[in-house]
Amino acid sequence: MGSSASDELIGTWVTGWSSGRGYESRHEGRVHAALRHDTIGDWEYVVCEPTDEELVAVAETLAKHPARRLTAFVNESNSFVEAAQAAGLTVQQADEVLMVADMEDQDVEDPRSPDGFTIQTERDGTNAYVSVHLEEDPSIVVASGHVAVVEEYAVFDRIITSPDFRRRGLGSLVMRALAALALEHDVAEGLLIATVDGQGLYGYLGWTTLGNMVTVEAAQN
Repeated sequence: MGSSASDELIGTWVTGWSSGRGYESRHEGRVHAALRHDTIGDWEYVVCEPTDEELVAVAETLAKHPARRLTAFVNESNSFVEAAQAAGLTVQQADEVLMVADMEDQDVEDPRSPDGFTIQTERDGTNAYVSVHLEEDPSIVVASGHVAVVEEYAVFDRIITSPDFRRRGLGSLVMRALAALALEHDVAEGLLIATVDGQGLYGYLGWTTLGNMVTVEAAQN
């Protein structure tokens, strides 16, 4: 595995993340953006290690469009937060990380459905979806996830397990199923954003952390 964080890598993640969620995406120099129509209803900018000058410019834009956000990939969160606050921004979220994995090391076998559950898969071009359902009531989804292929990368997203069904291996099951679908394409590495709760699972599955993802917004008056 040879990936390190870069503008190009962050742009790849934004492309895959946007594709799976149906967001319009744009890439203008170092600034990548996704139109989050289903949540904030506006653009979220994504930048790798923004400079102080870039933060000031973004802060001016967010002040004019307060629904918008900036998510920054940074190696050192504390110094970035200080710079963001100095630019007039406030932290909205700072506990997620960007993780990467060598896809050759991932389990490539389609996992079997455990007792009491069924697995459904759906392919849509370079996007694939996996959901785990209760066998006795297939309308109930207990775990799910998505993967999008962008060139040689597999971008995993929305790996969710219902709280009542956690600690049963269903998250790992979804990840293995998604990996198998991604490896139908010529992919080398996987990318994902992990919450605090998910980092343990992904570490167990062989994923490593590249750095932090911090989201900021315009300061409230």
